[in-house]
Amino acid sequence: MLPESPARSRFEFAIVAVSFLTVLLVAWNLVDPGSGRTTLPLAEVARVSRSTATRAHSARLIRVRLTVDPVREAKLEIAGPYTLRPVGSDKVLARGAKLTVATVRPVAGGIRVGDREYTVSELEIIPEKSPVVRFAGHLYRGSLRIHRFPNDRLVLVNVLPLEEYLASVVDSEMPARFPDAAREAQAIIARTYALRQIREASPVAVYDVFATQRSQKYLGVEYEAGGRRLAGESAASRKIVESTSNLVCTSRGKLFTAYYAACCGGRTTTGTEIFDDACEALNSVACSGCRDAERYRWTVRIPGADFASAVAKSAPSQPRLKTIRTARQTAGPGDGKISRFVIGDGSRSAEVTGVQLRSQLPKLLSPHFSLKVQGADVVAEGRGHGHGVGLCQWGARGMALQGKSALEILRHYYPGCRVAPIVD
Repeated sequence: MLPESPARSRFEFAIVAVSFLTVLLVAWNLVDPGSGRTTLPLAEVARVSRSTATRAHSARLIRVRLTVDPVREAKLEIAGPYTLRPVGSDKVLARGAKLTVATVRPVAGGIRVGDREYTVSELEIIPEKSPVVRFAGHLYRGSLRIHRFPNDRLVLVNVLPLEEYLASVVDSEMPARFPDAAREAQAIIARTYALRQIREASPVAVYDVFATQRSQKYLGVEYEAGGRRLAGESAASRKIVESTSNLVCTSRGKLFTAYYAACCGGRTTTGTEIFDDACEALNSVACSGCRDAERYRWTVRIPGADFASAVAKSAPSQPRLKTIRTARQTAGPGDGKISRFVIGDGSRSAEVTGVQLRSQLPKLLSPHFSLKVQGADVVAEGRGHGHGVGLCQWGARGMALQGKSALEILRHYYPGCRVAPIVD
């Protein structure tokens, strides 16, 4: 090969330097911190981001725990050729043309899949094509890992490319009828949340996120409900993810846990009220866009005995109450603070928070409510649905309908954040 001329080398170096500078400028100036206005259209930012993304970005995998609680057995189906290997190994234990509704269970010293036993504690089923993995009524992309726990239980984990996971999260978390700007914002914060969990995972962890709202809702490619198969992702959600490719939210230059909720009820919750890892981007902000949400305001009636039991479980170190007589509010439900109460039975009292009561009483849709004792019942009047920290999904819809962009939406719900390409 002929050596390059000095002039050509200098020219190519200049091109690389300009490209690198462009990425830095995009990362730094994507959002104007003074006005909140975007300095570049989202599509242009994503285009630059994709053009500078490394191969590692496109190959990044996420491990999604499908079984919230370990199970004694699981039924799987693989609708195509597959290879079975120990997790993290190239050793082939078996190959098959398909796996037709096989039962997987732990056995002494290993794992049984169908009628075959393998003396390993971790197996991975790797299909030749995707999606063909079925479990619990869901069809998934990628591979499936089976982890045998010491108590003879199994944990199943779906491993797939991050961007394919996000295509399902966008549709699982936000209705397709919501405007594109709201769904673009959803894609960016879902990516931010997922990457944060991947980076913070323990070295010995076998998963990064749950498939439920304990992390982010992930339904896979399709799922069964009411006797029908429904789509868990769509061409529209894949397009949304592609249009935001590689973009994340940062606070002080770092990824943060980008919490979000269905409806804040008019004001988001200060992050530190609920989460220990909340950063300054999770400060409370006013929200006028979620008024159309069904659960913007709500009222529930709770039998006094059930309420007393919930107080006892919420505050086990405090006096156990009999008949609930009083419910005095000491904080909330406004200004981003969660509700706090002193509950009394006439002779004793216990202090509880809205978060504690909600963990015991599913009827309470958020930690923001007031209480009244009416006869033998306790009546809660509340606002919003979910913890209320970070982006309000219905509020994002309202802002998008007002013509706001995804970047403006994110800037509003995460004060001081920047949206920029991932930097490894």
